[in-house]
Amino acid sequence: MKLLKIGKHKLKTPAVCGSVIGRTLNEIKSGMDRAVKGGTDLVELRIDGLRDRAGWKKLLSGRIPVVLTNRPKREGGFFDGQEDTRLEILREGIEAGVPCIDIELSTTEKLRDPLVADAKALGVTVLISYHNFFTTPSTDTLAKTMKNMVEAGCDIAKLVTFAKNSTHALRTLDFLVQAQKISVLPVIAFAMGEAGRITRFVAPVFGSPWIYVGVGKKTATGQLDIATAKKWVRELARMEVRN
Repeated sequence: MKLLKIGKHKLKTPAVCGSVIGRTLNEIKSGMDRAVKGGTDLVELRIDGLRDRAGWKKLLSGRIPVVLTNRPKREGGFFDGQEDTRLEILREGIEAGVPCIDIELSTTEKLRDPLVADAKALGVTVLISYHNFFTTPSTDTLAKTMKNMVEAGCDIAKLVTFAKNSTHALRTLDFLVQAQKISVLPVIAFAMGEAGRITRFVAPVFGSPWIYVGVGKKTATGQLDIATAKKWVRELARMEVRN
């Protein structure tokens, strides 16, 4: 296993990331508790599902590394307010010492760049994400998208597409192989949908640092459960030892 720095944490990879979302603080807290109890290595904290965000920073317990995410509707999330308001949540997280933020590549440079700079100044890991809920673009298009992420200052690049068929799934894995040659930065890449489900298993073999799993309500189609993902990660670790 390799070590990956997430804020002040050192994460053994491949790891299991529990995606937690809820309408209330109690729902999210309950989900985070289940994630920790289930053995996830880190949590994607989806703030965008909250109906009332007052006091959300109470969720930053420090028990487990957190990837703070406030996903807008345009990328499959639930936040439908002003962009500056949405990003202010991430800025509050940075100031509170969250280990990692997830900011979308589609965010305008005028708003994204200062946030990335603030995160880096305080030692917060920056994950820049891209989501395509309709199809899987060509490997060349994905490679160009990843290069844009690197230029935007990401520490980790995340590209998620939708697989309509097995060809799309294989294309995602082909891109991931190419990505290891293009950049030294960690790259997360997999495909949503039932046809893309296999990519969630195979992606770590080609360098993806973690697998996203659903905790309670799944946040994406084809998402694995904690037990299945943990079992697979342990098997990968045994394979590395044997090799």
